[in-house]
Amino acid sequence: MYRIAFILFLAGYALACNRAEETPLPKIRLTYSDSLYFKQPGTTLTTDPVTKPAEEGFFKAIPLGLDIDSVTGRINVNESEGGLRYKIFYISSDRETVLDSAKLVVSGIDYRDSIYNLSAPGLLFATPIYNADPTAVLPCADDDDDDDDDNPDDPDDDDDDCEFDEKDTDDDGSDDLPGVNGDGCKVDVDNGVIDLAGSFADGFLGSNPANGTTRDFEFFYRITDLSSRNLQAITVRFYYFNTAADIPAGLRAELNNRDAQARDVLMHNRARFIQQSLMATTGLIRSEDLMRLAREITSRPKRPPIIILVGR
Repeated sequence: MYRIAFILFLAGYALACNRAEETPLPKIRLTYSDSLYFKQPGTTLTTDPVTKPAEEGFFKAIPLGLDIDSVTGRINVNESEGGLRYKIFYISSDRETVLDSAKLVVSGIDYRDSIYNLSAPGLLFATPIYNADPTAVLPCADDDDDDDDDNPDDPDDDDDDCEFDEKDTDDDGSDDLPGVNGDGCKVDVDNGVIDLAGSFADGFLGSNPANGTTRDFEFFYRITDLSSRNLQAITVRFYYFNTAADIPAGLRAELNNRDAQARDVLMHNRARFIQQSLMATTGLIRSEDLMRLAREITSRPKRPPIIILVGR
């Protein structure tokens, strides 16, 4: 009798162990303390994950530009490209499963990758996108109030709002740079809007640019927000082609790749990978294909923004 009881005990113990081994790890989300971070140059501004899945894994972010530690998930905000929305993936160590993802924005401005036809009627402008939200309004309204002027002859003396194409980079009252406006790239110093037709007419790509001409313009800016008007910078890449048909296939492919990556960033949570995991468990997709899909999370550059001008 005791032998039977002992055998039953061992069987129960083995069953309990098997159940323990089969018990999945608790489902913990990947989260950070905020979804929007402002740069504070001169400080050490980092943020760590608040929670992450219990499984062993590593971190990867899209697009390229987020300074993130692949082991800890720690983000160096000041060293990351501003004005972009990032998606951070936590991927299993064997690269087979996307365990979870989170999205966040590093504050700043960006410009949409676009093609503009110079022969189109009306004016052509490239408008800055603030905090990766095309609907967001820059906090740059001029108060137009000279009551606190130190110099009544200077209407901008009391203006503490945004500054684009900032030439006084050390904020000591004296210009350190000529600025891109002096080189023909007509950036509105109050709101960052680029006058494309005016810039082209001013010869910012040359007086008679050849087909395929390209040029980068970097300018500095300050925004009156939680960045405390700290100096930031952005480089914009311009191309000129005689016609849209002259745009190389590789350049069009780059625009398409950026657009696809932007859609991946905006994709709600990890729905695509959850669906693929379910397909794998039902035999509708092979596990090696799922591994390939996880490995296809490729961080491609979003910067610099690309603006293509065509003559006709």
